[in-house]
Amino acid sequence: MNNVTIDDHVEGELAGFLNLEKPTSFFLFAGAGSGKTRSLVNALNYLVKTYRDTLRLRGRQVAVITYTNAACDEITRRTEYDPLIMVRTIHSFAWSQIQGFNADIRAWLKDNLQREIADLQAEEGKGRPGTKASAARQAQLESKQRRLERITDFKAFTYNPNGDNRDRSSLNHSEVIKIFSAFLLTKPLMQRMFVEKFPFLLIDESQDTSRALIDALLVVQNAHADRFCLGLIGDTMQRIYPDGKERIESEIPQSWATPEKKLNHRCPRRIVRLINQIRGGADNHKQEPRDDRPEGWARLFVFPVDTPDKPALEQGVRSYMAGLTGDQDWSDASKCKILALEHHMAARRMGFPKMFEALASVDEYRTGFLDGSFAPTRFFTNYVLPLFNAQKKGDKFAATKLLRENSPLLSKESLKGNEKPIALLRSAQAAIDSLMGLWADGEPNCAVIAENITSTNLFAVPDALKAALAAKQATPAEAPDAEEADPVSEQIAALIDFLDCPFSEIAPYAAYVAHEAPFDTHQGVKGLEFERVMVLMDDGEARGFLFGYDKLLGAKAPTAADIKNTQEGKETSLDRTRRLFYVTCSRARSSLALVAYSPDPAAVRAYVIANEWFAADEVLSELRPDGGR
Repeated sequence: MNNVTIDDHVEGELAGFLNLEKPTSFFLFAGAGSGKTRSLVNALNYLVKTYRDTLRLRGRQVAVITYTNAACDEITRRTEYDPLIMVRTIHSFAWSQIQGFNADIRAWLKDNLQREIADLQAEEGKGRPGTKASAARQAQLESKQRRLERITDFKAFTYNPNGDNRDRSSLNHSEVIKIFSAFLLTKPLMQRMFVEKFPFLLIDESQDTSRALIDALLVVQNAHADRFCLGLIGDTMQRIYPDGKERIESEIPQSWATPEKKLNHRCPRRIVRLINQIRGGADNHKQEPRDDRPEGWARLFVFPVDTPDKPALEQGVRSYMAGLTGDQDWSDASKCKILALEHHMAARRMGFPKMFEALASVDEYRTGFLDGSFAPTRFFTNYVLPLFNAQKKGDKFAATKLLRENSPLLSKESLKGNEKPIALLRSAQAAIDSLMGLWADGEPNCAVIAENITSTNLFAVPDALKAALAAKQATPAEAPDAEEADPVSEQIAALIDFLDCPFSEIAPYAAYVAHEAPFDTHQGVKGLEFERVMVLMDDGEARGFLFGYDKLLGAKAPTAADIKNTQEGKETSLDRTRRLFYVTCSRARSSLALVAYSPDPAAVRAYVIANEWFAADEVLSELRPDGGR
């Protein structure tokens, strides 16, 4: 007998909740490696098997929201492409529900733009004329007023969940979520239509789903509890995006069911014990390893923060792990998953530290910057960089294709009715030549490039960048204290810093967000698993930016701000660090090596041993040249 079947009852419980006549909404706690996708697929298969005819006759479907396109494809494949099941990412699903409601979208946009314009005008009234902040506000006002004036011209609004949405009639990513959430909250008819179309909505990775949408759906469920089942699946310890719903479990209504999966199918027993200890400081959820899983290995290597040749030391760690485990694939870096817990550390090692420092500190920007969807950075990664590379390679086909698909100079509007298209081609070539000429005297920064493209109209420059450019180019106010009295906003200041970054940082950043880097972070490996995992922790390289591994590992005491946030129920850097540490450690299927660079290695060693995270012989502070102890 073994414990492999201890969670089988959960499948039966879910089937009981998924009752068309008497639905029960639920939050399914599913920790790392617990097989939540399997439970989700089984639930979907049960629904279509039980209610296929009833759903089909009334034109109803079962809806699933998941986080990535890859997850959508996997669930769709495992449910055999059944048309009764709609599986979408959050943005794609939200757009599918509001698409075509053009009058309502227009009214929402008009109201939202008017409020944003009023806020900017109020700020301008309080501010100082002639300052950089004023220049940025004027640019923002101009773009918003221009959009407001044009909004009545659009018969239909457009949106691409995977694109940049630069057309005049396009909605942006955040607007789609806001509009759908607002419609659910303010339009009773939309609510009724929604629950009639989708009597069951299951949300995977619910802890990372937009808090605005989760809040709206909770309201809908409460109003239609007798005919609408909302199933949330996830684990608060695995929340990694800042716009997800904090402490989602604490807001689940008492009338909901709260089933829990306890078994970890992925990790060996030693690593399950470790991740239980890691999360022990946050909640009471504990997992069990499968009885048929091996013991596995987990080792912590603690070195001084000022270690001179860290890559060589990390190679020595892999050699040690190869000897310890008998798994020679540890010696090959390409066969190990090397994770940097903190993005800043990855940014420094890969070569885009200035970009990271400029943008990742702004809450409003962070998620988009880290997942590659942030419009100002996509402008460089998706348009400028590919054009630059094509020109350097002499690939005229790639350059022409990029311009035909994305440049206003060769847009359908420009070509339509133009009797001399050759003139447009010459204009586009002149714009390319002007851009490439910026490298004649060395490496340009992003501001020089954006200024050049704005002047030639080679590509459409995002409004946010235009506002930052206006502030950057503005002559400082004559009054000595004006700039200090009317500083630019946090957002504009961040974009100005980004514009000061050298273009050479764009390529490594693009590789990073495309997961083509030598190592990855928690976002890139969410939901994945690997035989060998090495986690790098270095507060020296990360500068304690948003996270603090020395605090988690006992080398530093919590700050006064941490203590205050804890008392007020707010998130601390320690909370964030604990979650990311849990996510990365729980990726390992066989063996795990944790490498920590600390100003006080002895304190780290004492802390992890005293708190029973590691035994004394599992913590190493030096290696022989051959990788031994």
